[in-house]
Amino acid sequence: MTNRTEIADAASGYGRSRKRVVLYANVSDGDQDRISSDLAAHATARDWTIAATCIDVGPVVLPPHQRPGWREAARLLATDEANGGADGLMARSAAQIAGTEREREELRNELDEAHAFAVFLDDEPRTPVPAAREPFRVGAAVVDTTRSKVAKILAVNGECLVLSRPVGDPWDALVNWCRPATFGETLSLTAFQETGVGEPTEDHP
Repeated sequence: MTNRTEIADAASGYGRSRKRVVLYANVSDGDQDRISSDLAAHATARDWTIAATCIDVGPVVLPPHQRPGWREAARLLATDEANGGADGLMARSAAQIAGTEREREELRNELDEAHAFAVFLDDEPRTPVPAAREPFRVGAAVVDTTRSKVAKILAVNGECLVLSRPVGDPWDALVNWCRPATFGETLSLTAFQETGVGEPTEDHP
């Protein structure tokens, strides 16, 4: 039970230690850089360490263990962290790894034996972004909804924002996870910057 609880906590981002993950994708030629960057942004936003990025370029119908990228990802998942292994897997979808029910069952067993978690981004609920939303700008105040934190934008890198607060290190967050701060939230952050006392309180309508 303890192992299963720890795995579930890690996959949800609530683990006590910083997790190491393998990023995996099975893609068409020419999509490697874009998809790798997207997966890396999601992992970084969760404060995970990227152990390796394993990419297979070719047809999804090829069985998993005939793909060199997946073989390397599976090896890392089965290796303990002290020897350079990984705690979990991040991919766009389970279908990129296992195309049949038998392969999906084998994948579940493989992860279970390795005590590894898996996060498939296409299976997660997404927060819709209004089409008319104004672009985020450097210096603006936003709320990172995954952390319920008000922060200032240090940099805008495509779909990833670099955020900071008066205390602590900056962190990355995807644009889809953020919303503009309300007037009250912005004031609370400004007051904290001026006094340096206490934590600003975010409003949650």
